[in-house]
Amino acid sequence: MPLNPGSGPTDSFARRTSARRQSRLMPALAIGVLSALALFVLWFLPDYMASQKGRTGLPTPTPEAVQPAPAATASVENESERAEAERLHTEALRRLARLENEGGRIWAAEPMAGVSIADAEEALRMANAAHDRRQFGEAGRLFQNAIAVFDQLLTGKSERLRLALSQGHAALDAQDTASATRHFEIATALAPGDPAATDGLARARRLPDVLVKIELGRTAEAAGDFERARSSYRDALTLEPSSEVARESLSRVERQITANAYRGAISEAFSQLDKGDLRAAQTALDRAQRIDPKAPEVAEIRQRLQSASKTVALQRLRIQIDGLERQERWADAVKSYDQALSLDPAAAFASTGRQRAQFLSTLHAAMDSYIAQPERLSSSDPLAHAKSLLTVEDPAGAGGQELAAKKKRLAELIALAQTPIPVMLRSDRNTQVTINRVAKLGAFEARHVELPPGKYVAVGSRAGYRDVRVSFEVSANAANQPVIVQCTEPIQ
Repeated sequence: MPLNPGSGPTDSFARRTSARRQSRLMPALAIGVLSALALFVLWFLPDYMASQKGRTGLPTPTPEAVQPAPAATASVENESERAEAERLHTEALRRLARLENEGGRIWAAEPMAGVSIADAEEALRMANAAHDRRQFGEAGRLFQNAIAVFDQLLTGKSERLRLALSQGHAALDAQDTASATRHFEIATALAPGDPAATDGLARARRLPDVLVKIELGRTAEAAGDFERARSSYRDALTLEPSSEVARESLSRVERQITANAYRGAISEAFSQLDKGDLRAAQTALDRAQRIDPKAPEVAEIRQRLQSASKTVALQRLRIQIDGLERQERWADAVKSYDQALSLDPAAAFASTGRQRAQFLSTLHAAMDSYIAQPERLSSSDPLAHAKSLLTVEDPAGAGGQELAAKKKRLAELIALAQTPIPVMLRSDRNTQVTINRVAKLGAFEARHVELPPGKYVAVGSRAGYRDVRVSFEVSANAANQPVIVQCTEPIQ
């Protein structure tokens, strides 16, 4: 009897095949009965007839006279072909069961090298049909053909896996969701634990969401909403990091956003320059420079900005200098002129203005020194210099009230320096008294002299005594104490 491979994915097909095989058993059983009768006639009937000879008196036929029936010989050969066909049928069913257990219904559904699981089942059906017709020899050959097709399918798994992965990735690149899913499902059926197959199937199942994000990005990009397009492309790339379409689209949109930002910054810089808002123009230029440092517009605006900044700085300095000159702060004015010339050495107002400011600054400083130290006027050279300052005039007439007041005060100090003041000198009639650079007064007990304000040194000398030096100051604004000059220390 044919083998039943048992339950499993082939149960339905095996049950159908078993039913057909049982329907064929009845003719086979009849053939078996006939064969048994033929054997009885050949082997047992002669003995039976010999035993009856004594009873009937009939002659016993010799063995040579009895020949096997041709039908019996054909029956034995037919039974052998039937048994081989059953064996091959069982082998074919085993391969079918293995094919189904290994997912062949999925990965062998499509032909490769001209064969598919449908071809194998068709070969098995033809073999069963031949068996049903009791053409056991033909059935055996057809079962062998079915086994060969099953074996070809099973040995072609590795090539089918390679082809399924290749076609799956090609479908992913072409954004063909259905094809990619089908090929990677075949690959996972062929190799359930294969990382490439598992990853490919996951990517294929994510592809519809990726395509939706990409389409949203394209719609936003077409509408000029590049920020929203960038967000959509980023979402797509997050879902599928290997998507070249999403990556290229994101790169394109980011370039557009960068270009727009650059153009906006340049436009803002030009606009603020025209308005004279240099700080805002510099801020916009810095933004443009960060985007594209080598852009020609950046260099052009920087040059214009530097020129405008210089002009504005010079204008500010000029206003500042005007205020300093009105306040007659000539030393500070000189510093501001120096700043202006450092910005623009060719600035005419700074060049001529600095000369005047320097002249007046020097004049004020000289007067201030004599006013602060009027005692210097007691010397002839400082006195002569102070008198010359009174005659100096500003060619541009920019002296101002402060200069006039200082001249007035210096003239008063010069007058005081030239007005003698009475001074009382006391001695012991033995000491010879001399006022350095003024006069020799000789020996006396008391003497009045008139001296201009200033600092003096009186020297006393006496034979046999050490000389003495007495410094004193004559002031027009203070009470002058008597000056005592006498030698009191004998020489040992």
